[in-house]
Amino acid sequence: MDDKLQIPLSVDLTKEEGWTQRDKYLYFIARYHLHIEDEQTDELGFGDILRTFHTTDFSETEVVKGFEEECTIADVKETTRSILLENELSQKVTGTITGSAKSPLYELSANIGASLEQTIHSSVGQSIKSDHSVSRRVRKSFTISQKIKSGSQELQVAVAGYRKYSQKVFLHYIDYLSVEYKPTALGLRKKKRNLPRPIGGKHTNRIPINMPLFKLYYWKLESESSLLYTETEYKQLPKVKHPDRITLEELNEEIRLPLPSKPDRPTLYTLSNIAFPLRWIDRKGPWTREELEKIELDEAEGSAWWFQYGPGRNKT
Repeated sequence: MDDKLQIPLSVDLTKEEGWTQRDKYLYFIARYHLHIEDEQTDELGFGDILRTFHTTDFSETEVVKGFEEECTIADVKETTRSILLENELSQKVTGTITGSAKSPLYELSANIGASLEQTIHSSVGQSIKSDHSVSRRVRKSFTISQKIKSGSQELQVAVAGYRKYSQKVFLHYIDYLSVEYKPTALGLRKKKRNLPRPIGGKHTNRIPINMPLFKLYYWKLESESSLLYTETEYKQLPKVKHPDRITLEELNEEIRLPLPSKPDRPTLYTLSNIAFPLRWIDRKGPWTREELEKIELDEAEGSAWWFQYGPGRNKT
């Protein structure tokens, strides 16, 4: 099954703190667009005992039971996210893109894709050598509906079954955006602008990459149902010792996907409009609007606005 994933997540980019602040009035983000191929393997395993049941030895027993259990599961999305959002990699990608961007329109050089691929390949290669598994606790519902023949004297145990899955993760493309607050030549208030700006209906802030990142293996609860086994049978079943762990390895497969004809929604332009107000003084944070107004006024001293409209006009 093929899937898509954007990192950072859109919800994180609806807030200012989800963006990288490069200086007092400049913010930046690079977002990874991943192509994911999820495959089911034939490998089965079994976890800990969830419940035990006693049966009668003189008649057939039907066990029908529903219950909830708290389990630890592997969080594949968060594991992928943790690798790509490592501080060192984020700094390198940001530096590569911003260092190549040409002012004032933030256009990129033609070889930027090759530079990014080399940077990402090196960083991800180091990351997958260490344990990046992320897990979480969840409540799962289990249902047992099973008949046990008469004469069974052993304790019956309910166990959860797991199946092993593999996931190939490819980097399709990167989009990026800078958000800058700047006053006009004769203005006082700093206003937001997104760079680079779309040209007509074309978004120029997308960089095709098409590179393999890594392959991971994880255990997944096969279903919400559970089977009953005798204690003897359970001891002979293949066990999953660490269903919450993810194994990573290198991926050496090529991928060639064209850029989408339309940018994936929501675009970074849309998200920046949610995260940042038009005027710098309207930003939310541990400050007051009056404090930000004073900063702008102090910084405007000596500017064209200062002498034409501000306090400086009374001194000419």
